[in-house]
Amino acid sequence: MGNKRKKSVSLVNNLESYVEKNNISAEKKKLFSSFMDQGFPTVKDEEWKYTPLKKIISLDYNINTQTDQKLDATLIKNNSLGLKHKIVFCNGNLLEVPNISGLTVSDFSNFDCRNNDANTLLNKALAKNGYTIKVESNITVEEPIEILFFNTLENSFSQYRSIINVMKNSSIKFVEKIYDLSNSNSLVNNFTKILCEENSNVEFNKIQNNTSSSKLIDCMNIFQESNSTTLVNTFIFGGDFVRNNLNFEQNGKNCESNMNGISLIDRDQLADNHTFVDHKNPHCRSNEMYKGIYLDKSKGVFNGKIMVRKDAQKIDAFQSNNNLLLSDLSSIDSKPQLEIYADDVKCSHGCTIGQLDQEALFYMRSRGIGIEEAKAVLTYAFTSEVIDKVSISVLQRLIREVLAKKLNVDLDFNLV
Repeated sequence: MGNKRKKSVSLVNNLESYVEKNNISAEKKKLFSSFMDQGFPTVKDEEWKYTPLKKIISLDYNINTQTDQKLDATLIKNNSLGLKHKIVFCNGNLLEVPNISGLTVSDFSNFDCRNNDANTLLNKALAKNGYTIKVESNITVEEPIEILFFNTLENSFSQYRSIINVMKNSSIKFVEKIYDLSNSNSLVNNFTKILCEENSNVEFNKIQNNTSSSKLIDCMNIFQESNSTTLVNTFIFGGDFVRNNLNFEQNGKNCESNMNGISLIDRDQLADNHTFVDHKNPHCRSNEMYKGIYLDKSKGVFNGKIMVRKDAQKIDAFQSNNNLLLSDLSSIDSKPQLEIYADDVKCSHGCTIGQLDQEALFYMRSRGIGIEEAKAVLTYAFTSEVIDKVSISVLQRLIREVLAKKLNVDLDFNLV
């Protein structure tokens, strides 16, 4: 215990008080003790070097105050994409489940996870329950499913967790949105594990566009078996603080892992995307494309790592991170990485950081296009390569609308 880190004043004290006053199991107390030994990560940790938590964890939160809050159907409708199938949670409680043949949603209490980082330990120790979404073998769910998390509790620190098990020869698409309706300092620690069996196909889209005071730490671990294909698209448009940890583990041959993202933030918001692809078997692929647009005093972080194990020959891995700084006060820290132990691979990575092309701006202005509209058009075009990778048309439309609104143009690029 001699190396235990200095505790933050508010959140850690609240956590200790919660564990002491509530009747939690011996196993959960052990997990919490392990968390306390580690403490929240600091900028001295390489994985958190550019993403300080000090300010966030110094705030005063209510811990795990789950309630049976009901939501008005109109509120759910107004905050959804209008998709036919929905899985709805409010304050950690399951409210709505779709009726789809071959798909089941059930709760669970035990949550096995290989991660032992502080945030995952805390999630396992404090989350009261979790949910399993299971897709039976040989099922193709034709229409995408919305997963909606609503929080109505003021100044809450919430733990969400779920497992998605897609069995052999099955295919499914998800859109996940987390809403804070409290208009207060809320912090969500969300953990998702996706199990992709042989010949399965999973597309998972995250829309992170929350209030200016909300904070999100999101961890997703994906485990793939032979001939499985995954696609994860992450769109960060709002929230005071967003940290995404996205990890892929390829446990069979001929796996394909795809991940894309757009961050468009302003004010003093922070958006951090961490990715890790573990190529453990031969003849696999991974494709990674993240784009960031930063205005005002906003800050972006990208840390992507591709690992190729010794026996993982014939790997084809691509990684790209491109960024636009549209303010002298905005910043980005980018760290693309390759760690390769095999000798017959095709791997590449790259990063660009810059501003809008002045020659392109000059050309557009010479054709009678105003400066603000020209900037918006070029910025919008910068994101199109990622948007085109979304297969759900209504989601594509939403992303374009959000981008246009934040860039102060309409979809026909007329100034609003």
